[in-house]
Amino acid sequence: MTTARSVESSETSETPLAPFPGLRPYEEGEAAFFFGRDGQVGELVERLRRSRFLAVVGTSGSGKSSLVRAGLLPALHGGWLTQAGSDWRVAMFRPGDDPLGNFARAMPSPRAPGQEEEMDEAVCAAIKESILRRGGLGLVELARQARLPPRQNLLVVVDRFADLFRLAPELRREGRAEDAAALVSMLLEAARQTEVPVYVVIILRAAYLGVCARFWGLPEAINESLYLTPRLTRDEAGEVITGAAAVGGAEVAPRLVQRLLNDLWGDPLRLPVFQHALMRTWGVWLREGVAGEPLDIRHYEEAGGLSGALSRHADEVFDELPDAGSRTIAEKLFRALARECCDGREYGDVLKLGEACALTGAGEADVAAVVEVFRRDGRSFLTPPPARPLTADSLLELSYEDLLHGWGRLKSWAAEPRQGS
Repeated sequence: MTTARSVESSETSETPLAPFPGLRPYEEGEAAFFFGRDGQVGELVERLRRSRFLAVVGTSGSGKSSLVRAGLLPALHGGWLTQAGSDWRVAMFRPGDDPLGNFARAMPSPRAPGQEEEMDEAVCAAIKESILRRGGLGLVELARQARLPPRQNLLVVVDRFADLFRLAPELRREGRAEDAAALVSMLLEAARQTEVPVYVVIILRAAYLGVCARFWGLPEAINESLYLTPRLTRDEAGEVITGAAAVGGAEVAPRLVQRLLNDLWGDPLRLPVFQHALMRTWGVWLREGVAGEPLDIRHYEEAGGLSGALSRHADEVFDELPDAGSRTIAEKLFRALARECCDGREYGDVLKLGEACALTGAGEADVAAVVEVFRRDGRSFLTPPPARPLTADSLLELSYEDLLHGWGRLKSWAAEPRQGS
C-alpha cells in the first residue's frame, strides 16, 4: 500500500486533492475516483439510447453534475452506448446571462473543406453565434458545418439549466429575453432529427422542474427522458469513501467509515459538504504523514467533521485575506450573494464582478483578488471555477448554497439585516 509519506502532495491541505473534490463536482478526468454510481450511470446510458434528449434532475447537492461529468461522459467514451460508438465531441456549457453566446463558445468551430488553420477566437465565436441565431435548426447547421469526423457524435451538455429561469430578469435587462427560448428550441430540434448525430443532456435542479412548462415542447421531452437522481444507499456511500481513497493510495479505518456514514445519514443530500469534509480529512492525513496509518477518526475530527469542516475552512480562507480592506470587500460580497427567499428558504444569488465593484466601492482588481482567494483549487467557495479568467461580466455565485448555513460567519452576516428590520 502507498503510505502517507509516499503520496505526492504539498505541505498544506489546500492541495487539489485528487480523491475528493470538495464542494465542486467531479470532472471527467477524475472518473477513476468516482464511486458508488455504476448502476445509475447504466440507467443514464439506457435513457440516452432510447432518446437523444436526456434530463438529469435532482435537488441541490444530490450529485447530478458529477454523475454526468464523471459517470456518463467516461461511459460514452468507453463505448457503453453501442449504437453510437465511442467517439464523442462534448460541448458543455452553462447558459449564464448569455445563453447563445456561451453555447456558441462551447461548440466546435465551422470549417471550410480542407481548412486546417483555426480562425481568430473572437471572430469564430461571432460566426458560430450567428449560425445558431438562424432558427430552430441552428445547432444542427453548426454541427454540420463543423465537419466532424465520420462516426463522431456531438454531445451537448447544458449544466445549470435553471439559469434560464433564475437569470430571466438579467436576460431581459440585457435584451436577451428571447435567447432562452431559442436555445431550448434548438436543443429539442437537434434531438429530434437523425441526419446529424447530436445528443442533448440538460442538468436541472428539481425545484425548477415545474417552470419548464414556459417553453413549448420542453415538458414533453422531459417526460420522455427524465432521470431523477436518487440518493446514495449506505453501501454506495461507503464505496465513495473507501474506493476513492484506495485509488489515491490510502486505506480508511472501518470505524471512520461508520462514523462518516452515520454523520451523513442525518442529511444524505449534503454530498458536497460530505465531499468537502473528506477532502479536508485527507489533507490532515497527508500533512501528518504517519507511515502506514489509515485515515482515521482523529484526522476527521481535526478537520472539523461533517458539521464543522466547511465553516472552519471558510474562516481560514477569510483570515488569510491580507488586510482589513480585503476582508471588508469579502463581507460585502458574500452579504450580496446571500439572500432569503419569500418562503424562508435560503438560496445563493448571482452578481456580476462589475456589479460587485459598485456594491463594495472597490476596484475591479481588488474585488477579483478577493474572489481568487475564495475560488482557488481545493476551496471552490465561489464560482466561476479558477480556470476561467475573471472579467467585469463574470457571474459570481456561491458554489454551493449550503454555505449559507454551513459557514457560521456567513450565516451571521445574512441574519443581521433581518434582525434589524
